[in-house]
Amino acid sequence: MSANDQLQFMPLDLDTFSGSERFMTGTRLGAAFSQGMRSYLRAAYSEAIEHFQAALIAAYVDGEEQAQIYERERAIIYLYIGNALAFQDDWEDALREYLEAVQTDPQLAEAHYNLGVAFAALSQTDRAIAAFKETLEHNPSLYEAHFALGRCYQRLDDAGRAYIHYNSACNARPQAAEPRYYMGLMHQSHGAHELAQRCFAEALRVEPTFVSPDPEPGDQPLITRSEEEVAQWYYRLSHALKQQCYEEEAERIYRALLQWRPQEYQAHYLLGNLLARQRRWEEALAEYAHVPVQHGAYVEARLRMSAVLRLQQQPRQAYELLFACARLYPDHGRLFLSMGKLLYDLNLPHQALRAFERAVQLLPNDPQAYYLLGFTSMVHGDENRALGAWRRAVELAPDAHSLRYDLGYLYVRLGHYNRAAAEFEHLLKNWPDDLEASYMLGLCYKELLEPVRAIPLFEKVLRRNPRHTQALYYLGACYLQIGNTPLGKAYLRRYDHLARQLPVVAPRAAKGARRTGITAARS
Repeated sequence: MSANDQLQFMPLDLDTFSGSERFMTGTRLGAAFSQGMRSYLRAAYSEAIEHFQAALIAAYVDGEEQAQIYERERAIIYLYIGNALAFQDDWEDALREYLEAVQTDPQLAEAHYNLGVAFAALSQTDRAIAAFKETLEHNPSLYEAHFALGRCYQRLDDAGRAYIHYNSACNARPQAAEPRYYMGLMHQSHGAHELAQRCFAEALRVEPTFVSPDPEPGDQPLITRSEEEVAQWYYRLSHALKQQCYEEEAERIYRALLQWRPQEYQAHYLLGNLLARQRRWEEALAEYAHVPVQHGAYVEARLRMSAVLRLQQQPRQAYELLFACARLYPDHGRLFLSMGKLLYDLNLPHQALRAFERAVQLLPNDPQAYYLLGFTSMVHGDENRALGAWRRAVELAPDAHSLRYDLGYLYVRLGHYNRAAAEFEHLLKNWPDDLEASYMLGLCYKELLEPVRAIPLFEKVLRRNPRHTQALYYLGACYLQIGNTPLGKAYLRRYDHLARQLPVVAPRAAKGARRTGITAARS
């Protein structure tokens, strides 16, 4: 479809004033409306407009109670006036009447639809789309609105949205051939002739008497494109459908592409991703397995297969798959990063450490690689090496606040309270409600003999968690340090009382870092 084609839609009529017969008899309003409808139905549109306008005037001037009409009824009269003008191709005036209709009764779906028809006739496609969308807000199953949106999006070459609304139109009216026909034209215009023929055949199957509004598809010259261009059309359409969360339709397009070109290994990989997101593990593994070793997506496909196997509680098979891949691609850092995680899962921390060392060599700017190297170094008791790795991780990802917490905690373990305080201060600027960071910063200030700065932090922790025993203990100690003995002793008594009720808990500074771990790194 060319950008200059005018979109042609028919305005919708309504049934007569169902439920409003009270003013149809014995009033000038009723008489004028009845005459207008008779003229409208015999296509005497100018005459119908005069009668409908007379009905509106009568509704305003008649004093009889029977002549009073509701907003919905007045909006319907505006709609019929607009339709009469539209059938005479007077779209500017029809637009004005439709606007009156939607302003009078914003809930009248047909008025919004006809407003969209007028905008489309005046080549204002964006405003037409907005009106058709508003129609669906009031009547989500209206076939005409879905079909019109499909045509509008097709005109804008927005294949994904066009496809979805054509499909919705088919669901709303299963025996309608027209949306299937235009889907076929859309495919044909991009050279996807096999998909196009399917749509044309389906259109005739559901509506054998369908006559296309354009020349027959077989009579139109076929668009000649290279296979690569046609394949890209499949990819673009699938991507657009995924973006709009229509994964079932995207899968259908991928499978159609693979039926046509089984060697489209990128499609196998992308379909595998789609199936994996739906937790269809075995099907995903089968698609990933199609990607050959020489293809650019091979390593990524093996990484995804390994992740699926890990989720299926098969870490050994996942590791062996990556090990075989690493022998072919020994310089691919992400392979060693994933292998290290799996080795840790397999309770082989020494081998995991070696894998992370290799990952850091290959990925010198990857903060996760340095973080995991630091973590496994901690497991081996090499705190200085862990400190260097985590400092590098924070340098590479200064906004990764979880890394800062663990680095700050390690500084506390090593007695570097000034450096630890700097990390926790930075973290609290971004996460001011983080209670554990507040507690750790308070602990740093206490160790630095700055109880005045520590006290408000411990109090903040206790306001949110009155049973935080370590905060109670250190708060009491800080008040004693500044000479407020009564308050200090009161907090320490509360600490003693609470400590007797709770199991023995090691001081917070001796615990492991809150966020450290392979599981956290995976997220």
